[in-house]
Order: sequence, then structure tokens, then C-alpha cells
Amino acid sequence: MTDVPPPPPPPGAPDPEPQPEQRVRKRRRRTMACVQCRSRKLRCDRKLPMCSRCENSKTAINCTYEKEFLWQQPNTVVTPAFSERGPTSTTISQAAHLARVHPTPDSALSSITRSQQTSSDTRPALEKRDRFLETVLGAPKAAVNQEPYVNTELLHRSKYPAGVSHHAAPLHRHGDDEDPASPSQQLDISPRIMMRGKETKTRFNGSGIFANLIAQFPDIKSFAEEIRVASPQLSALRPDLARVKRGLWKRKPLNTPFPEPTTLSLTQMLPSRRVVDDLIVLYLTYFEAAHRVLHVPSFLKELDEFWAQRDNPDFVSPHFVVQLLLVLACAWNLADLDTLQLKNDNESDLTCYTAIEWVLHAERWIENSHIKRPDIMAFRLYILLLIAKNAHGMKRSKAWLDTGTLIKQAMLAGYHRDPSRYTKISPFNKEMRRRIWATILELDLEVSLERGMPPSLQYGDYDTAPALNLNDNELQDTSEELPVERPLNEMTDCSFQSVLIQSLPLRLKACKLMHSPRISCCYEEILHMDWELNRYLSQIPSWTLSEGEDLQTQHKIILIRSLLQTKIGHSLLSIHTPFAIEAPQETLFAPSSRIRLEVATMILSTQKQLHETSRQLSLSILGDWTVQAYCSVCQLLHASTNNQASSRTSLPQTLPGLPESLITLVEMTLTCLETQLLLVVKGAKEYFFMSTILALVKARLWPAQATVYKQEVVDRVIFFAQTLFTRHANCDHLGELGMGGFKTSQVPVLNPSSGMAQPFVPNMNMLPPTNFGITQSGELDPFLDAFDWGDLTGITFEGY
Repeated sequence: MTDVPPPPPPPGAPDPEPQPEQRVRKRRRRTMACVQCRSRKLRCDRKLPMCSRCENSKTAINCTYEKEFLWQQPNTVVTPAFSERGPTSTTISQAAHLARVHPTPDSALSSITRSQQTSSDTRPALEKRDRFLETVLGAPKAAVNQEPYVNTELLHRSKYPAGVSHHAAPLHRHGDDEDPASPSQQLDISPRIMMRGKETKTRFNGSGIFANLIAQFPDIKSFAEEIRVASPQLSALRPDLARVKRGLWKRKPLNTPFPEPTTLSLTQMLPSRRVVDDLIVLYLTYFEAAHRVLHVPSFLKELDEFWAQRDNPDFVSPHFVVQLLLVLACAWNLADLDTLQLKNDNESDLTCYTAIEWVLHAERWIENSHIKRPDIMAFRLYILLLIAKNAHGMKRSKAWLDTGTLIKQAMLAGYHRDPSRYTKISPFNKEMRRRIWATILELDLEVSLERGMPPSLQYGDYDTAPALNLNDNELQDTSEELPVERPLNEMTDCSFQSVLIQSLPLRLKACKLMHSPRISCCYEEILHMDWELNRYLSQIPSWTLSEGEDLQTQHKIILIRSLLQTKIGHSLLSIHTPFAIEAPQETLFAPSSRIRLEVATMILSTQKQLHETSRQLSLSILGDWTVQAYCSVCQLLHASTNNQASSRTSLPQTLPGLPESLITLVEMTLTCLETQLLLVVKGAKEYFFMSTILALVKARLWPAQATVYKQEVVDRVIFFAQTLFTRHANCDHLGELGMGGFKTSQVPVLNPSSGMAQPFVPNMNMLPPTNFGITQSGELDPFLDAFDWGDLTGITFEGY
């Protein structure tokens, strides 16, 4: 319809009175600034998550924006939510959502700066001693909140009812007016990372288990400060504790130059045959049972030939000598040094760093050999060198590079393609190639999980068939065809590899997913991975131990079964840890919280059983998975002490006696780790850090005994360092300082209430008390500075 104009007024009618002009009220423009700047009538640059003026002031915590600020913000304002290519509708929507969400402080998806992080950001430049806590726990450089521009919404829910076809849009966490989250809904997570350094010189640790867990202890800094204030004796021992942190082998042999190794010099480094035989038995029982590197009958045959030709270096293969040195170095820490010394008939005595020298000389020889086309012996040397370095905690920060390079070398040699298509390769070497390839893949996956990095390749990148489940004596180098494979429920020399390789494609896929820059999947995919991994876990054969078996065979079976459970459990921890941390805020992830506790308890219980059985078994089962299970249990207990309603429904709060049982399990694990870390090149930082976490958790569970638990940390620090010095009291690598303050009367007496054993201090060359050039207490932070926690990027041993 068209509007009809009003009729004209009749003739002679008075003119109508003019109507007053309708004034349009102008809407007052809202000042676009943060609440703090607007109240003070100051110019605000409107940056996120806080403006520059508030960031430089002492009131950064009060920098907040009104609810609708980002919707009014003009496109010309540059914020972290916009890329260099300009704003998009997606980034604007994400930024708007960012301003409205109020996630919990420990959320991996939070992009709003926490109050404690903000306060740490506004302080002056921190000293070196605070680098670890600033890097790992502080924002914005922390393991959390790395990317303020990403979508902080965990679940992508559709705002349209079921059956309505429309693009799904990200919404808030579900509230009273929204449906509960579904496992089929899309997840979008930016995993936590750990980065230290600045500018172009940085060290990165990916979204591993440790990176997810360490950010869940925001109060560890204040707790460590309380320990420092209450423990002035740490200042008196600072020079000696710093030597422990750097490693007692720093000067010798690690940095002692030596001539280029030759066949003669390498042969002369070998101990007597009795010592060699003992170490070989340990290697074959506890290392070769898992990582198939050698063909044992061929190796033993070559060993006999070597002893027959030892006095004639021209007839000795240098490759075999290097291989033998690395085999001995792998098993060194499993033997007793005093026993080996008694059996050694050579003129040169065995020292505490003999095995380290073996590794260094073997590594130098391999580097100088310049192998252009490596054969299977060369790959054995590469693998044994990696295992030996790991056994002694040497150059662990480069392990991921080494395994990646090793995989590429193997691919250049064609190990990633099944050798059955090549007729020029004998059946024996085909099987050896399959074993070597599977060992390389497992080593790379293990290091990737430890460093929080993606594996070097996936299942679709190779087609090499699994090695056969055979005993080595059934496979001869002269065989024209391979023997018939034995069933998996029958124990063989290849049982560990044959069983574990079945789950390798799934574990590679899980590792890549969890260590990607964005975890984009449905939670039901995580649950499906869990189901598959548990299926492989339940299919581990239950090999029985017969009464007539010798001790080595019994330990081999126990170790294989335990390692299979632990390796698969490690992948379960990897896929569930990020979701278990979010479970208190998102009930959808409650299964991950329960499964993580079960898996971590399984790993630590296995460690306890092997620790009670044999020292060799206990050391052989220790790995990065042990430390991650340790931290997982501590994080769960720490989170259960919060006053949130969600924490009151957690297992440690609802099941009486569970916290005490878990603490006992964790303390036993710390004892096992102490035994290992006293043997390796470095490890003090990791040990002291884990001791502090344990004391923090115990202090939160039982606040009345907090003082005792803080003293336990000091006792452990002193006990560890004093034990290490005592073991090497007669060694020349301690240098002129010798035992330092630990052979004087300055060593404090441990707290008897801690329940720890008193360390033995040898009474020799007692020196009068000196200050060792130490500054007065209060001018330094020995607890943080001496161990330089800023170097901690994971539970790894830094290289030299």
C-alpha cells in the first residue's frame, strides 16, 4: 500500500500553528578505554590483555575492559587478536570471546593474564635465579597462555538445535541454559609449551606431559622462597651445591682433551675378560632384551675371535672394538664398581668415569670414521651410542636431533622399505634390517614423548614388516629361508619387540596429535585411542616363570612384561594429561582424570615391585615415564587441596587413605630416582626440583606439618650432595677443592625428625672453618641460584 497524503485545509481556515522541530538526540559516544584509564581520564591504547599504561604501573591487575568493549573497538586498533594481514571476522569473533571468558587460573586455554602472572610481569627485571620460575610459571612467557590471539573456547558447540543445518559456531562453556558437552563435539586446544631464552637464542620444549603439569604448581615459587629464608645453611654450602648442579665430571673427563682414538688405544681401554663377560651378561639381560641391536650368537663368536687376536691390532676390527666398548658402557651402571675392580687383572684401574671415557672415545672414533654408506654394523654403533649416552645422562638435549638424523640415515639406506622386495639381500640380513628399523623407531618415539616433540615419521611413511618372533639361535647367517615364527605367547629373544610393534602405529599417531600446535579432534577420538591402547595392554602375554629358569631369564621375563605395560602406559598418559587437568572445570573430561590416575599408579607400582626385587630391574625400568607419572600424582594431590567444589569430588578427597598411599608410592619413586641420578653425569637439578614438589604437596595436604616437610627438602639437598661427594672422595676429578665444605665442620646436622638416614662424612684432612668467599645470608638465593632452575626444560639431562 502507498501512503495517502492528508487533505488540504478548507478555504478561510486559520493557518495551523507551526509544530516545534523534533530534535534528534545524539547518542553520547562511549569512551573506548579500560576501566582504570577511563576512571582516571587518561589516554588508553586499548591493548590486550592489558593496556600499556596499566602494564607499566603497579596496578596492572586492575586493567579490565567492559563486556562489550571489543565489539565497539574500531578495526584500526592493533591488538594481538589481529594478524599482520589485517583483521578478519574470525579473529574479531575470537577476540570478543576472549574478553568475555573468565577461565580458571590453571586452564591451558586461558588467554587472560592471571593476577600473579601480571604482578610478576610488572616487577623489575628478575635476577638469574628466578629464570626457571619466570619461564615456566610466569605469564606471558609461561607454559600456559602462550597465544592470546587463539580461540580460548575449548568446545565448539552449535547454537542451533539438532537437525538444523548451519555452520557450527564457538560458544561459551556450557552453563545452566546450555546442553552438556558431548564427546562428538570438536575440540580446539592450544597445548602448553615451554620456552626459555630470548630473541633468536631460545630453547623449546613442546607440549609434553611435563609442560602440561609444571604449570599446575603456581605456588612453588613462594614455597621455595620460604625454604630459602628458613634454611641459611644452604648459603654456607653454595659453592659445593653449584658443583653438584654442574656435575662432578665437568672438568674431568668431559672437558679433558684426548688424542684421536686408534684401534690400539681403543683395545687398551678394555678391562680384563672377566669384567667384560660380566658386563656383557648384564647388557644382554637388561638392554638387548628390549632394544634388538645385536645377533647374539654372531656377537659372541666375534668376541671369541677378538680375544684370540687381541695382541695383534692389525687383525682386530676397529668397528667391533667400538661396539664392544659401547656395550660395556651401557651396562656399567648396573654393575658394582668394587666387584668389577676385584675382577680386573689389567694394569689400569677402573675409575668412576671409565664408562664415560669409553663413550667419549667411541663417539670420537665414529665421528672421524666418516662412513658414507653405513652398513648394519654402522647402524649398530649409532644405536648403541644413543643408548649409552642415555644410560649416563650425557647430551640428552640433543637426543631428539640424534634419533631424527638416525631415521633419515636409515631411510637413505632403504630400511624404511621392506627388504622382501630386494633379491640381493639374504634372509638373515633382511631380518636384521627389520629389527634395526623397529629399534630406531622406538628410540625416536621415546625421545619425542620426553621432549614434547612430534615423531620423525608416521606409519604411512614406511612399509617395513615387523621382525619375526624368533630366538637368535634359530636364525643363522647362512640360512636360505627364514624359520617359522613362534606364537606371541611363547617367550623368545624378540618377544618384547614383536609385541610392542603392534601398537607402534597408534602410539605414533597419538604422539603427533598431542604434540601438534593445535589439538583439533573430538574427545571421542581420545576415548577411542584409549580403548585401543588398553586393548594392546590387555593382550600382553602372561609368560610364566618356570622353577628351573636361571636368574637372568627370570629377570628378563619380568623386565619385558613391565616395560611393555610402561611403554603403552606412557602413551596413555600423553593423550589424557591435558584433558585430566581440565576435568575439574569440564565434566566431559572426567574419564581422563580417572584414567590418568590409574595409569600413573600402575607405572609407579611397577617401579616399586621391581625396586623390591632387584637393583638392576629397578634401574632398567626407570625412564621419563616414571618422572611424568610421579608429577601426575603430585599434581592430582595438589589440585585436590583447593577449596573449589569440583576438587571436593576428586578421588583423593572422597576415598579415605588414598592420599597417604599415593604419597608413600611417590616417596619410594623418589628414592629410586635418587639411586639413578647419583650414577649419571648430571641430575641434581631434577632431583631437587622433584623433592620440592613432593614437599609442597605434603604441606598442602597436611598444613600442620609444613615446617617438617620444608626441612625435608633441605635434608634431601644436603644428603644428595654429600652422598655424591663421599662416593668420589678419592677420585681425582674433584680437583683441588676436593670435597669442599663437606669435609669441614660446616656441614649442618640433618633434622632427626625427617626420618632420613644420616650421611657418612669421612674424617680426613679436617680443615678449619672458612667462609669460602661466600656472601652473607640474604644477599643470594642459594636454593634457586645454585641449581639454576632456568636450565630445566623437562626432566632431561643437559648436554655438555
